[in-house]
Amino acid sequence: SIGHPITSGHDPSVIQYYVSWGAAELPLEESQAHYTETLKLLPSNIIYQYYERRVLPNQVSRVDGQAFGHLTRSDFGLPPNDPIYLCMQVPHKLFPEFDELFCGIMKKDFDGWGVLHAAKTPTLQMQFEKRLQRAGCDLSRITFLGFQPHHRLLALYRQATVVLDSYPAGGDTTTREVLEMGKALVTLPARLLGGRWTLGYMNNIGLTDFTKSLLIASTPTEYINKAFLLASDDDTRESVEADIRESVKNLFERDEAVSAWQEMFLEISPYQQCPRQGGLGYGEL
Repeated sequence: SIGHPITSGHDPSVIQYYVSWGAAELPLEESQAHYTETLKLLPSNIIYQYYERRVLPNQVSRVDGQAFGHLTRSDFGLPPNDPIYLCMQVPHKLFPEFDELFCGIMKKDFDGWGVLHAAKTPTLQMQFEKRLQRAGCDLSRITFLGFQPHHRLLALYRQATVVLDSYPAGGDTTTREVLEMGKALVTLPARLLGGRWTLGYMNNIGLTDFTKSLLIASTPTEYINKAFLLASDDDTRESVEADIRESVKNLFERDEAVSAWQEMFLEISPYQQCPRQGGLGYGEL
C-alpha cells in the first residue's frame, strides 16, 4: 500500500492489489500502468489517513516533547532578514531535477538564502555540492544543516520564508508538518505517487483556488516563479499563510479515512463476509 509508494513489481499472482489514494494519483487509466498489482483507490475527496496534530499547545513538538517557540534564525546560523528558501528533505530525495528548481530560485532572488539538508558523509556532501554548482547555485548563500531533532525542525519551518517541496520525490509527513505550521509550501506534482502527496493534501483541506494557484506549479518555471513571488511579496504570502492556518484543521482526525480503509479491506478480502444480522452491519456489531 501507500506506506511504500511504488509497485512491488511482483506478478499479480503473488501480490494482487496496491491500495493508493485517488487524490495523489493520476487518473486510474493512467496510474494503473505504474503498478503490476491491480490498483485500488481510496476516494479522492477525503484525507486518506487519520492524523493527529504534531504541534501541541505552547509550541511543543508531539514527537520529542520539546518546546521550539524560543528558537530563532540565529540558533541555526541563518541571516536575520534575508528571504529563506527551505527544503529539509534528505539528499537522497533531492534528485538532480530538483537542482535546477532550487538553483533557479537562487539565481532569480539575489537576496535569497537557501537551506538544505546536509548529506550523511563528506564524500556524498561534496558530490551534492558539485551538483548544485553545476546547476548554477552560489554555495556561499546556502546553509547545509545536519539531522535536526523534531522540535528544531518545526522551528526551521516557522523561520522559513518559503518551504520548497522536493521533486520528483515529494514530501508527505513533511508536507503535513509545514501546513500545520501555517507556512507557504510550493510544490510541483510529479508523475508517480511519491511526488503527489502535497497536491492531494492541498486539494482536500479547503484552501481557496487562489491559494492553490500560488502553491501548485505545473512546470519547473512556474515552481521557480511561484516561490520567488511568495518570498518577495509579503502581502501575498501573508494571505496564503492565513488561508493555510484557517484550513489546516481539516487535515486532522478525519473519521472518514478509517471508514474508507475499512470498506477497502472488506472489498478486497479473499474471505466471504459474515451476513448482516438483525439489521446490524459489520461496523455496528
